[in-house]
Amino acid sequence: MKNYKMSLWGLSCRLLFFACLGFTVCQSCTEEKESLATPSNISFSHDTVRFDSVFSAEVSPTQLLRIYNKSSLPVRLERITLQGGEKSPFSLLVDGAATYEKTNLRIDAHDSLTLVIRLRPPQQGGNSFLLSDEIEVAITNQAKKHLSLEAWGLPHKDIHGSTIDQDTEWSNASALIITKPVVVAKGATLRILPGTSLYFRPNASLTVHGKLLVEGTIERRVLFAGTRLDSAYKYTPGQWQGLLLMPESGPHIIRNATFRSAVTAIRTDSPTASTTLENVIISGCSRDAIALRNTKLQLSGCILAQNSGSAISLRGAQVSMDFCTLTGDTRFGQARRASLILLDTPPEGSENMLSVVNSIIWGAYSDEVRATGSATLDAVNASHSIFKWTKNRPAPSERWEKIIYDDPLLEKPAQLNVELKSTSPARGTGLVVKPDAETLYDLKGRKRLGQDGKVDRGALVFRVEEENLRD
Repeated sequence: MKNYKMSLWGLSCRLLFFACLGFTVCQSCTEEKESLATPSNISFSHDTVRFDSVFSAEVSPTQLLRIYNKSSLPVRLERITLQGGEKSPFSLLVDGAATYEKTNLRIDAHDSLTLVIRLRPPQQGGNSFLLSDEIEVAITNQAKKHLSLEAWGLPHKDIHGSTIDQDTEWSNASALIITKPVVVAKGATLRILPGTSLYFRPNASLTVHGKLLVEGTIERRVLFAGTRLDSAYKYTPGQWQGLLLMPESGPHIIRNATFRSAVTAIRTDSPTASTTLENVIISGCSRDAIALRNTKLQLSGCILAQNSGSAISLRGAQVSMDFCTLTGDTRFGQARRASLILLDTPPEGSENMLSVVNSIIWGAYSDEVRATGSATLDAVNASHSIFKWTKNRPAPSERWEKIIYDDPLLEKPAQLNVELKSTSPARGTGLVVKPDAETLYDLKGRKRLGQDGKVDRGALVFRVEEENLRD
C-alpha cells in the first residue's frame, strides 16, 4: 500500500514536470515567432518630421509619426529614444505618456505604433532659428533607424494693447503679437516698416484715429494675420478683428502688404483724407474684405480673394480700382454670402462711385456686382476689364467700354493662385495708362508694359518665359 502511494506521488510529480516543460517550450516558441519579423518588415510614415514655424515659448500643434509592422507576426522594438533627452525642445508621447525614451514596445501583426511629437521653442535672439533633433528607433541592437525632427522657432514681442499717442515705428526686428486692441490716437502716425509681421489674437485689432503708413516692398512685404502658423489653420477665416480707419483720420497708405484670415480686413468710417492700397493681398475674411463708409479709396495692383463676404462693400464710398483681381473662390468649404462688389445705400449727403480699369471681377455668382437698398448700378464706370455679369449689363458707352464677360482663365484661384493662363483673354488686352510710370509693376515685381507695348488685365502679369516654370 505504501509503495502504491509513493508511485502515485511520483507519477504526479512527473506529470507536473512535463507540464511545466511544455509550457516553457511553448512560451519559447511564441517568443521566437514574435521575433521572426525582420527590420525589413518595419516602415515609417516619415523620415523627417517638419513643423511649421512656431512662436518661441509657445507649444506647437502636434505632429504624428507612425511606425508600421507589415509582418503577419507581432514584433517588438527594443527602444525608442529622443536623442536630445530632457534638453530637447521637442517632446514625445508614446502610448499616451510623455517620455524621452521607451523600451520593449510591441506592435501587433499588420498594426502600427503612433508617436505624438510636440515642440516648444526656447526664447532666443531676434531672428528665426532652426531647431532639430533625432528619434532613434532600435529595432534590434544591430538594426536602428534615425528619424529627423526640424522646425523654425519664431521670436516675438507681445503688445498687450495700448494707445499710441505719438509718432511710432514698428520694425521687422521680431514678429509682433497683438494680444489686445491697439489704438493710434488722433495726431499720431504709426509707420510699419518693410518686412514686419503682425500677428493678432482673436479679439485683437488695430484702430487708427491718426495716420497709418504701411511701407512694405516687393521683396519684404508686411503681414497682418492671425496667430495660427500651422498650415492646417493659418488660412482659416475670422481669426482676428481687422484694421479700423476711423472718422477724421488719414491719409492712410498701405503698400505691399498681405492681410490674412481676419473677420473684416479693413473697415473705414469717414476718414477725412483718401486711403491708398497698392499691391495688397486680402484673403480668408469671414465677412467682407474691405467695408467702406464715406471713404475715398484708391486700389492698384491688389488681389482680393477667398473671402466669405464681399471683396468691397460701398456705403457712400468713392473707389478707383486699376489692375486688380477679385475672385469668389473660397477655401475649406466656407460659403459665400455676397457678391464681390456690393453697393449699399449711401448715408445722407453722400453717394457711391466705383471706377474700374484693367481689372478682373470673377466668381461663381451670376452677377458679381450688385446694388441693394437705394443704391444703383449707375454708380459703376468701367473699361478694359473682365466681369462676371449676366443680367442687366450696362450698355456700351463712354462709361462702359472694352468689357469682357468670359472666364479670365486664372490658374488655381481656389488655391490663391490668380496667375493668368496662357489662353486667358486678359492677356495683352488692357488699357495702357502711364506707360512710363516707375510704379507700373505687379506685386511680384514684373513690369506691366510688355515689349509689344501691351498690358494685361488683372493684378498679375503673364510672362511667356514663366509658363514652363509653373509646369
